[in-house]
Amino acid sequence: MTHLYFHCGHSGELLLDYRGADVTDLKEARDRALAVARSVMETAYGHQDFSDWFVCVGDEDDEELMRVPFTSALPTLH
Repeated sequence: MTHLYFHCGHSGELLLDYRGADVTDLKEARDRALAVARSVMETAYGHQDFSDWFVCVGDEDDEELMRVPFTSALPTLH
């Protein structure tokens, strides 16, 4: 189990996740990052364009492990 943080950012601004979450691997970390992005988009009042937003997944040493664009959390049309 690894404790990671899921910060949200855009245009030079970063909203810090101070609690973080325990995950078992990077796939679970990516899944959680996508869930965070969906949650922010669903609850953000009045903000429509998330094209430049991302979730920055970092470890306890503040090292960035991955960056997941909010656009990755949008449904795809088939």
